[in-house]
Amino acid sequence: MEAEPSNPGSLARRYWPASLTGWVRSATGLTKSSQLDRRGFVGLLVGGHLAASALRAAVTLIHRPYLQNVRADGATVLWATRENLEASVTYSADGADPVTVPVRARSLSPDQTGVPFTFYQYRAELPGLAPGKEYSYRVTVGSDVITSESRHRFKTPTPGRFSFLALGDSGDGSAPQQLLAQRMAEERPDLALHVGDIAYEDATFEQFQAYYFEYYASLMARVPFFTAPGNHEYFTPRAAPYLALITAPAGEVPAVDQGRYYSFDWGDAHFVSLDSNLLDNAAASQRMLTWLEADLQATTARWRIAFFHHLPYPLTHHVRDPLCRAAREMFLPILERYGVQLVLTGHEHSYQRSKLVRANEVVATGPGTLHVVTGGGGARLNLVAPHDLVAKSVSAFHYLRVEVTNATLTVRAIGTDGKEIDRAMLANPVLSSERAFVNAASFSSAVAPGSLVTIFGEGLANDTATAQVTPLPRDLSGTTVTLNDVAVPLVYVSPGQINAQVPAGITGASVLRITTASGEASLKVEISETAPAIFASGVRRTNGTIIDAANPARAGETLLIYLTGLGRVDAELASGAPAPAAPPLRALSPVDVRFADTAVTPTFAGLAPGLVGVYQVIVDVPPNLPEGTHALRIVAGGASSTPVSLPVRAR
Repeated sequence: MEAEPSNPGSLARRYWPASLTGWVRSATGLTKSSQLDRRGFVGLLVGGHLAASALRAAVTLIHRPYLQNVRADGATVLWATRENLEASVTYSADGADPVTVPVRARSLSPDQTGVPFTFYQYRAELPGLAPGKEYSYRVTVGSDVITSESRHRFKTPTPGRFSFLALGDSGDGSAPQQLLAQRMAEERPDLALHVGDIAYEDATFEQFQAYYFEYYASLMARVPFFTAPGNHEYFTPRAAPYLALITAPAGEVPAVDQGRYYSFDWGDAHFVSLDSNLLDNAAASQRMLTWLEADLQATTARWRIAFFHHLPYPLTHHVRDPLCRAAREMFLPILERYGVQLVLTGHEHSYQRSKLVRANEVVATGPGTLHVVTGGGGARLNLVAPHDLVAKSVSAFHYLRVEVTNATLTVRAIGTDGKEIDRAMLANPVLSSERAFVNAASFSSAVAPGSLVTIFGEGLANDTATAQVTPLPRDLSGTTVTLNDVAVPLVYVSPGQINAQVPAGITGASVLRITTASGEASLKVEISETAPAIFASGVRRTNGTIIDAANPARAGETLLIYLTGLGRVDAELASGAPAPAAPPLRALSPVDVRFADTAVTPTFAGLAPGLVGVYQVIVDVPPNLPEGTHALRIVAGGASSTPVSLPVRAR
């Protein structure tokens, strides 16, 4: 197909249906209307306002006011009426300092739209907005205010947490579409995405109104919809109604392709909308791919999200679709090269969630992309089938609720009953600058080679996992950790915490790096020669019972003290491997035990047999130690542990 828009005048409809079945808005919501004749189309578009209009010659609304292209410093409001009147939009933050913008209309005639009358489209640009603020807006046409103060409010983007909805293949007027639209209207997202096939069957002006604007009007009044054209949008030549009714960010898109693809930022995310219909046109696809490469190369956003219509990995209905293959072969190499973590598509009428994928293969470690097909927006469902790259697929009507933070992106599929069908989370690690890398026993900043450490942050893993084997793995739940590019053995990972062992031989200034499939974070850390720290409940009798206030130690008794941080030992042992029992491995640094002011040389100080990264000190309580509670410390290589309380009773 040609990429260049044609003269809209060539889009006159070849036919007009003798009757229409539409939706009209009643006091109780959307209800199915009776058959409407050709003249009744106005009633359908007005959405219940026609009777009042006839009585008092009020404004006849065609499209109610809807938001487009909301950004940190501006927004666009569009609407359409039967009459060409003076109009304005007044907007303000918190009701203070209102600004009024006059608006002019452009006429859309029957030979342009196929609708049997001329109507007028208004487009208002709201400049001078501030990020992260809520604005109300009031639309006046002639003498009528056509908006309500409570419903017509929106918020501009700002860095930090936000949420969005996504859907596709919705616009055919089905009962499931109505149910999903009602569910979506109850949500409080910051924006919404549509991945195409917005208005079946031919995406005409008439069908856009009946199956898109009428269904989502209440949400569109307060939430901007960002869309990608589906194949049905091109059933009307060159997607002219789509381009006329949608206002997209211009950016650096070539003039001939304006509105067909674009990008925008929201919070810490960069969104790219692509037109996969252009992939069978050599000149248009080359322009789009060149733009895409430059656009992604320029972004520094933590999250990168692409959405378009034709799914790269079809399961059933479109396995032979050449545009699906083209999306896989032409889009994905660029998206993967620039670290796009989430791809949203439609085209197949089902819900599909992939495994993490790169170069058409499942990835266990390193960068990967999550593909989610959200084609269950209302059109008749397709069957699903197994696929090696797909983690879950369901033939179900749904939309997506996506929550984005600095460190995590959570995708939920929501069904017509409002219940969650599926959930997936992506992690993009964030390490706090303070106390992110600490001793696992004391949570102090002093750590030593061979010792156990705890790493705190956000988005450190997609899931929670514990090592089940030794030697300890270097990858858990898709998360890897390195110190100076040396892989770190992992004990436990979760979105907020990692427990690991510092590899032997690493000391001094070092670089810690956490890598997930969706991103990485690094931090400069210091590794000491020794950093002794006693574990909680780490002081025990030789029979394993814990020494505490209820079971105090006895003077002269032998104690086993479990700790970490004694540093190097007298034989090589691979990191992540359990310590042998014979011969036991002894610490090279001198170690003594302090009972208050009394220093005692232990009978053994070294690695605890059978454990990883845990040391053991065997020592006798001084026989003359008086009854009471004493401060117990371990000193290794001149470094002292934090004291723990040791209750002692006389023999």
